[in-house]
This record gives sequence, structure tokens and C-alpha cells, in this order.
Amino acid sequence: MNAPAWRIWLVAALVCGWGILTIRFVQTGSIPLAILSALLLITNAVTLWRLTKHGK
Repeated sequence: MNAPAWRIWLVAALVCGWGILTIRFVQTGSIPLAILSALLLITNAVTLWRLTKHGK
């Protein structure tokens, strides 16, 4: 799959953003929001990996 560069940058920014939010929610004690943010972080990280892996 040949993804456009803007999509890879967008997903990379989302991964960073969800990571920051996850850390913030853990620090403030909002565990349900931290879990939700962590799930979205993992989902976007897998998407980024699929977009950037070689051979596809």
C-alpha cells in the first residue's frame, strides 16, 4: 500500500498526541480516559506500522 506522505505524518502526529494524553491521564488519575487513550495509541501505532512496513 502506497500511502501519501501526509497520511503517514498525520498518523505519526496522532500516535504522539495519544501518547501524551495517556501519560497526562495517568498522572491525573483518570484511569478510564487513560485506558481509552492507550487503546487509541495502540490502534494508531499499528496503522502507522502497516503504512510504513516494507514490501506492501
